[in-house]
Amino acid sequence: MAFESMENSSLTALPTSRIIGDESSPLGLTANTSSQQEAFGSSQTLIAGASTAATLGRFLPLSFNIGSAPYGRFIQKCLNHSIFLPAIAVIVSAIAWSGHFVTISFALLASLLLYHAQSRLHCYAILFCYYLGASWPLVPGASTFFGAHATIIKGVLICLSACALQAGPAALLFTANLRLRPIAIAGMFVLAALPPLGIIGWGSPLLSAGVLFPGTAWLGLAGTLALLGFVSRSPWRAAAVAAIVAVVANCLYIPPRLPAGWQAFNTQFEGAGEADPDFLSEFSSAEAIQRTIKQSNAQVLLFPEHVVTRWTEATEAFWQESLDDLARRHATLIVGAGLPKTHPQLAHASSYYNALIVRTEREHTVYYQRIPVPIAMWKPFSPNGVPLNLLGPGTIPVRNERAAVLICYEQLLVWPFLSSAFEHPTILITVANDYWAKSTPIPKIQNVSASSLARVFGIPVLSAVNK
Repeated sequence: MAFESMENSSLTALPTSRIIGDESSPLGLTANTSSQQEAFGSSQTLIAGASTAATLGRFLPLSFNIGSAPYGRFIQKCLNHSIFLPAIAVIVSAIAWSGHFVTISFALLASLLLYHAQSRLHCYAILFCYYLGASWPLVPGASTFFGAHATIIKGVLICLSACALQAGPAALLFTANLRLRPIAIAGMFVLAALPPLGIIGWGSPLLSAGVLFPGTAWLGLAGTLALLGFVSRSPWRAAAVAAIVAVVANCLYIPPRLPAGWQAFNTQFEGAGEADPDFLSEFSSAEAIQRTIKQSNAQVLLFPEHVVTRWTEATEAFWQESLDDLARRHATLIVGAGLPKTHPQLAHASSYYNALIVRTEREHTVYYQRIPVPIAMWKPFSPNGVPLNLLGPGTIPVRNERAAVLICYEQLLVWPFLSSAFEHPTILITVANDYWAKSTPIPKIQNVSASSLARVFGIPVLSAVNK
């Protein structure tokens, strides 16, 4: 069994140490320490239109000015041919959402491609392909997430359906008026980020705010939104202005530090997939977590999403010794667990809350996931699955901090964090169960997305992941 702990995480590069479990004993631990630099923040120890080309030509020399640049005629020709823009959108999006922090800002180029759309359908196709480039990791991950009965076809259908919905604002807001189009483009991404589309609103260019304008909070988000319109019509000027402001903002930004005594533990419990429970593994995992609690001197201990499959009265009894030990140390436990629903009509249904439980010597606080994974966890019109909790609170009190919480899928979206930001959080807690996505860039994309959101508001991140 292997664990990772993350202590004093911030957005600065810190060394990573790794302790790997002994092959000869599943419960033994042997130290094998190595150091590496992480992108932003965690010290870990181991325990995812209708306009013609001629009309466009009148504006290009003034706004894009590509004709005078080397290969400018080739670029202009590409922009004026409808088939090229959707293809470029896929490439741009795939680069932006490859799991690297600095590449997120490539997503802003989508507005430039949308500006050169030649019709409403063309605009829709460009935005559809942009989201397709951001969504492809869902395809290989779905077969693992949905369990033994899933196929790759299910992943493809979910991916295409989500992209078709996300591109809807392009069909709704497209305008042939090039003066109004930058505003329309900004509106497209706003609609995609806010509910109801915000429920599947991953791949948002608004996440570039944390890369470009750290520590600027709402002003940085507003600036990123304005940049989406500015880039579409005057890309070189927008790039120059954004570069200057970004350099200043990043130079002035001081990465925040985690409160002393806070520690996160990554785990390697893997998983059997949706609807494929493995009770022996769950028992072993619970024992391993409790041993870790006894061995740790941290004051706040964070464990990943859903490492306790169901927290019931029997679970409480099984954990009582560990809970008493935490109480004697005046420590706080934060652990991901499933909570059974108690509604009489749902007593026999496979329905539960995906939650984060906070236990102290005197208090018992629960954070309920607001946006579970659609179809896989949140199943509209079905009594099963995890309910949507869109208007639920986005923060929880932990000691003297107000912690914003993002559980797994919520890290990919804009709305859950923004709704938490209204509650003035002082720290961001993220938990995930990414065993199903370890062969995809999804865990990295979750990490950089959450870090970007925290960075724009200047708060530290504490993250725990099950791999």
